[in-house]
Amino acid sequence: MIWLVRKDLLRFFADRQGALMAVLVPVVLAALLGMLFAPREGNSRIGILVADGDGGPAVRRLVEAIDASPSLEVREMKEAEARAKLAAGEASLALILPPGTEAALAPARMFAGVPGTVTLLYDPSDSTEANIAEGLLTQLLMQQVMGGMGDRDGMRKMFVDLEGQLGAQASDELRDFLKSGRTMADDLEPDDGGEGGGVKPPVTFDKQEVVASGPAAGYNSYAHNFAGMLLLFLLFGGQSAAKQLVTERDEGTLLRIRLSPLSPSSILLASGVSAMVVALLTSVAVYAVGMLVFGIRVGSWPGFVLMVVAVCAFVGGFTLLLAGLGRTEQRISAIGSFTVLVMSFVGGAMFPSFMMPEWLQTAAQVLPTHWATRGLAAMTWRGLPFASALLPTAILLVSAGLCALVGIRRFSWR
Repeated sequence: MIWLVRKDLLRFFADRQGALMAVLVPVVLAALLGMLFAPREGNSRIGILVADGDGGPAVRRLVEAIDASPSLEVREMKEAEARAKLAAGEASLALILPPGTEAALAPARMFAGVPGTVTLLYDPSDSTEANIAEGLLTQLLMQQVMGGMGDRDGMRKMFVDLEGQLGAQASDELRDFLKSGRTMADDLEPDDGGEGGGVKPPVTFDKQEVVASGPAAGYNSYAHNFAGMLLLFLLFGGQSAAKQLVTERDEGTLLRIRLSPLSPSSILLASGVSAMVVALLTSVAVYAVGMLVFGIRVGSWPGFVLMVVAVCAFVGGFTLLLAGLGRTEQRISAIGSFTVLVMSFVGGAMFPSFMMPEWLQTAAQVLPTHWATRGLAAMTWRGLPFASALLPTAILLVSAGLCALVGIRRFSWR
C-alpha cells in the first residue's frame, strides 16, 4: 500500500502544471469572491450621472456635496444623454433634478408642505446598487437642508415659511412662536394639502427603471442569467472537446486521419468547427426553453443570431487553444477549469459585474466573456438595435481567430 501511495504521489507531482493549478484555482476564486463581499475601500465609489435642470444655488451645493461624498462620484450631463447611457448599459444610476428642486430644498419643507420629487433612474440589473445610492442620497440631502438652519437668515426664513403654511387648526401659542422669528416676507406657496407632523425629507425619490424602447424592453432576470450560465457551460464543453482531441491523438486516430489529403491545420480546424456546431446546437436548445418557458424576448433577431454565432465561434477557437497549450488531458483539465472559471467570474457570467471593484470591471473589458454577456443582454432584455451587436461580435470573432491560430501552432502531434 505504501508503494501504491508513493506511486500516485509521484504521478501527481510529475504534472507540475496540474499540481500548481490545484492550489492556484481555489486561491484565485476565493480572492475574487472575497472582493465581492469585502468592505469597499475609500477609492471605490458608485458612479452616478446628475442632470441639474434647476440650477439654483442650493441645488448646486447639493450636487457638490454628492460629488464630495466618499461613496459617490458625479458626472454631470443633460437628462436625455443620461437616459441614453442607462438604456445602453453604459451607466447604472442617474439623478434627475427638475426645475423646482431649489424651492423643495427649503428647511420649512421638512415640517410642512408637499415634498418635492426628484427622479432616480437605474439600470434594472443593478437594483441593489440603486437602493444603496438612494440611502446615501437621502442622507446627503438631509444634511444639506439641515445646514440651511445653521445660520440666522436661514432660521428666520424657515419661521416665515412655516407661518405661511399654518392651517386654521394651529394654536395661538404656535402662531406666537413663529411670529417671534419672522423677519422676512412669506415667499413659500400656500400649503397644497400637505400636513405637518414631524420632520420629514423635503424631497422624495421617484425610482424608475431605464431600458431601451422596443419589443424586448423590460428587464428579465432569466435573460441575464441564461446568457451567463450558457456561456459558462459552453466553455466547459470546449474543454471537453479539447480533451477528446488529445485522446484521439494518443489513441492514434489523428495519425490515421493525417494519411488523408487534409493538411494538419485543416484537421485541427475541423475539430474547432465541430465544437462550434455543438455549441450552436446547445445554444438553440437552451434559448428555446428560455423563450418558451421563461419569457425571454429578443429585440433584434439578426443581432441576436449574430451574437450567438460569434459566441460559439469563440468556443471553437477556445477548444483549439486548450488543446495546443495543454497537450495532455490532465493539463487541459487544470488550465481549462482555471481559465473558464476566472473568465466567467470576471466577465460577468457568474455574478453581475457591478458587484466587483471598479478596477476589476475595467480589467474585464479585455475578456471575450465580458463582451459576450454584454452583447447578449443588448439583444435581449435591453432591447437595443442591431448596431449594438457589432462591436461585441467583432471582438468575439477576433478572439476566436487568435485562439485558433495559437492552438494550431502549439499543438503537439506526438
